[in-house]
Amino acid sequence: MNERAEIGIRNDERSDDSLSPPTSYMAATPAPHAPQDDVVTTLALKRRVYTRMEIDEAYKDETPPWSLSGYFKSACRCSTETVIAGLLSIFPIVNVVRSYQLRQYILGDFLSGLSAAFLHLPQGLGFGLLASLAPVNGLYATFFPIVLYTLFGTSQHVSMGTNAVIALMTANIVEREGGLFTASFDNVTITDEEVLNHKVGVAMAVAFFSGLVLLLMGALRLGFLTMYLSVSFVGGFTTASAVHIATSQISKMLNIKVKAYSGAGKIILTYVGIFTNIANTNAADILIALICVAILLAVKIGINERFASRMKIPIPIDLIVVVLGTFISHFAELKRHFNIAIVGDVPNGLPVPSLPHFGSIPRIATEGFVISIIIFAMTISMAKLMARQHDYELDYNQELIAYGMSNFISSFFHCFPSCTAPPRTMILSSLGSRTTLNGIPSAIFILIVILAAGQLFVSLPIAVLAAMIVVAMKNLLLQIRQLPGLWRASKADFTIWIFTFLVGVLVDLDFGIIVGIGISIFTVIAHTQLTTGSITGVSTKEDVMLTEGTRDGTRTIPGISVFFFNSILYFANAEKFKKEIFLKVFNPATRENIKRDIIAKEAGEGETSDGNNGKEVDHDDGVAVMSDDSLVHSVIIDCSAMSFIDIGGVNVLKVVVSKYGKVDTKVYLACVGQYMWRTLHRAGFFDTFPKEHVFFDVWDAVTALQKKGLNGTTHM
Repeated sequence: MNERAEIGIRNDERSDDSLSPPTSYMAATPAPHAPQDDVVTTLALKRRVYTRMEIDEAYKDETPPWSLSGYFKSACRCSTETVIAGLLSIFPIVNVVRSYQLRQYILGDFLSGLSAAFLHLPQGLGFGLLASLAPVNGLYATFFPIVLYTLFGTSQHVSMGTNAVIALMTANIVEREGGLFTASFDNVTITDEEVLNHKVGVAMAVAFFSGLVLLLMGALRLGFLTMYLSVSFVGGFTTASAVHIATSQISKMLNIKVKAYSGAGKIILTYVGIFTNIANTNAADILIALICVAILLAVKIGINERFASRMKIPIPIDLIVVVLGTFISHFAELKRHFNIAIVGDVPNGLPVPSLPHFGSIPRIATEGFVISIIIFAMTISMAKLMARQHDYELDYNQELIAYGMSNFISSFFHCFPSCTAPPRTMILSSLGSRTTLNGIPSAIFILIVILAAGQLFVSLPIAVLAAMIVVAMKNLLLQIRQLPGLWRASKADFTIWIFTFLVGVLVDLDFGIIVGIGISIFTVIAHTQLTTGSITGVSTKEDVMLTEGTRDGTRTIPGISVFFFNSILYFANAEKFKKEIFLKVFNPATRENIKRDIIAKEAGEGETSDGNNGKEVDHDDGVAVMSDDSLVHSVIIDCSAMSFIDIGGVNVLKVVVSKYGKVDTKVYLACVGQYMWRTLHRAGFFDTFPKEHVFFDVWDAVTALQKKGLNGTTHM
């Protein structure tokens, strides 16, 4: 096929049967059917007609072939420079310090880091309690991850520490393990301190395992796993988590004892327990909680959010409420007069390193793996958002290493799993953090509290921390406002969000994760199952191909049917593809029956086949004529959407080609991508299918067939 196609005949000069994509000029001239007052840009192309083989010959693919040995050779090349670069990549802080511009960076890093610390303190105390541990464990889980991320991290806006969702998931594990620990003693009485120590050991084991998983993911470059966590899944899951978190704090706001439930339906059982014991509510605690909720909401909504653009630093109302609550509780002796619940003893000093409770790892491995994925997904999503907003690059694999080290090493210092939190990230962003060294003032502030100031918070009412945690869930709970938009944009995303949320709330969070990810994957499969094919026609006004039957001003191409299937082609939808092409083009079995009818008529047998698939068949002087599809002698399959094909897809293509071949209709492929081309080669498709029937583009195929005179009479 060496002829050049003069493509681009003026629409008013060509016949109805001539089709060609437009000639090689681009000019601002009125289009044939555009209003004369409007000047539009017209596009015309001039090139030769290409098959897939010819385009590969004309434009050589210079990509070196991939091989396992070549990969290891390139990956394992060693030199002094690569070794130094490798070591520096593990410790990004070295490059940060070497390139640090003191005058430009110091103020932004100091102010943002100190302001983030003002959030770290109340969150650490509150989320330590939320994790079903002591508040001081939250401070430990704040200090050590900050230091470690400063050493290993690459995002200047990630502030590792406590996170409400991770704390709640940790609480589910330690409560279950604590119950098993208590039950193992039968009738022997054990102290609350012994139970708490066991819970801390289990939480350390969760942090150890999660950190190990993240480190392995970083070493194996498995960051792509988070692609399976869709935006709608994360929205539904975090909203369900917010419901669990808020529910867990209601009993603390009321100062009543409620049994800790675990497993399916625990949130329903928790509310049953709350209403059963609501008569025991301490009025002072609920009053403190309500006052704190009112103050926090008033300042956050009425001032911080309303005047965010005018304020350089948002009011640290959480820290103010914690300090004032502690001050009032201490000097008013609220514990003695009203028997309110307080934090109690907060030990000074750093914890002595100890080993996690390794014996519980087999029981917590599944949940630990899920926690590690959630840590990565939540932290990297915030890091990527900040990198886009502030125009800097992230090393995603190093980020995995940083998250892993922040949890793995911290696990030996009485810490539960750590993660970033959106409020801290937004503080760092709004106050102009320039490097990861913002973690230094944050760490110093928390260290001072741990070493010397811990005892100052002995009188802090637990109702204050509970109110602070509930208010912190406001934005997560308000994600439910996304639902109308999701419904309009994508019914599949709406379904994922709703099912993840409902299962997470009514059953439990771990089931919500399983169901959410499962439905996310199912919707992808269902999309390929529900994909329909369509026939492509051409405009009667200009050289544009459009779906026939859905737009006016289109017509079919005489003798040629262009079939488009808007999906990958694999085992799950191969049968769907075959049904669609037989339905939309024509069913070759029908034409084969008619062909037998003609032969039977000419032979004088008198009997004809049935099964004309609803098409009108006229018999006149021994000749059978089937309307419409009998004119089609060439079928072009537009493969532009088939980015993937497996052996099931290859086999169904073979069947389609064979079926149409039996009724003298040739099949051609167009827009075949590189992956599909190679797969067809390897699967032996071209043993029976001519490579010359694979065209670079649909226009190439149409033009080539018309040049050959294929208008229902001649075959290529």
